[in-house]
Amino acid sequence: MERSKALGFARRVKRIEVSAIKQMPLLARSVPDAVSLGQGIPSVRTPEYIRRQVIELLKHDADIGKYSLQPGVPELKQSVAQKIAQTAGRFIDPELEVFISAGAMEALFAAVVSLVDEGDEVILFDPSYASHIEQVKFASGTPVFVPLIENDGWALDEELLRRAVSAKTKAVIVCNPGNPTGKVFSVAELSVIVKIAREHGLYIIADETYDFLVYDGFCHKSLASFSNIKDMVILCGSFSKEFAMTGWRVGYMVAPAEVIEQALKVHDAAVICAPTVSQYAALAALTNRAECKEETVRDVLARRRELICARLDSLAEFFSYVQPGGAYYVLPRYLKWDINSAEFAHRLLFEAKVITIPGAAFGPGGETHVRMSYGGTEDDINKAFDRIEHWSRMSKRFT
Repeated sequence: MERSKALGFARRVKRIEVSAIKQMPLLARSVPDAVSLGQGIPSVRTPEYIRRQVIELLKHDADIGKYSLQPGVPELKQSVAQKIAQTAGRFIDPELEVFISAGAMEALFAAVVSLVDEGDEVILFDPSYASHIEQVKFASGTPVFVPLIENDGWALDEELLRRAVSAKTKAVIVCNPGNPTGKVFSVAELSVIVKIAREHGLYIIADETYDFLVYDGFCHKSLASFSNIKDMVILCGSFSKEFAMTGWRVGYMVAPAEVIEQALKVHDAAVICAPTVSQYAALAALTNRAECKEETVRDVLARRRELICARLDSLAEFFSYVQPGGAYYVLPRYLKWDINSAEFAHRLLFEAKVITIPGAAFGPGGETHVRMSYGGTEDDINKAFDRIEHWSRMSKRFT
């Protein structure tokens, strides 16, 4: 019997794909002893002071297992508002300008689907985080890629950005520091983005998940600190990376009150509220930070960045790369293989037993690259590169 149209799937779902960031670890389940440079999960335990606080709350707080208020636990909203106010240099109203989300991903999703209609265009800097691309497509928008200049350290070209703006452009998404490149936008580059957004009345969706994680004297400047666009910036942040809380699923949006009002409709329809226990863990992370006795996530990852760059340097005949200024990813270009990035990543997985992410998942500029995360242990990084080195020297490189 012919399937009824009523039993079909929505176009919005059929136009998106599961990210290769998720697909590659799933494929790796069939590869015994595969070592991962793939998904961005820091191999650091949630700090003990956070775990201890949550244990006490689980013992004594009868409400911690219940829904929170839809926009979030008030004390956490207040703490987030204070945190961003220090960055922005202005008062942030915790009641009207903040909501607590199920990770930064939900905040980003709520922002995109609240703003973007069919036919709208959204500018993404290429290479761009894979999920940003799919979120725009889900909202029936069109991603417009502005290439970053790889041989100039993934630099922004103002003319390319200007040419990408059209009458259909609704927003610009800025991931800073960047995933997958580790790019840290300079103040001058951000000023260009701000100027063009202001000229054309565009929203700026700022993914600042890695705001704490910069190296080598790089300075992260938040887009929230540009006072002339405070009515246009939607800031999305996370507790996942800085506090090793990826599985707790808690983040936030800080935005103009009218944006929060619309985004909360999406939030309510999708998840009702962020996990209450996770919100209290996030509150502990912010308010009890002085109790942390462990090495910070940033210090751990800075050391691992030095290691992965040294290993890539030793394979300069096979890979070129831009040293990341922030986050914990590097996007090397492979030099000796005339194959696409999906095939290259699959060969690394099945022949070398190393998980990477094909660069094409991050936009056209990612092709002929693979993303490598240095969130794993130093032993895992060395093990992966021992295998990559052996495979590179032994494989049939031009097939």
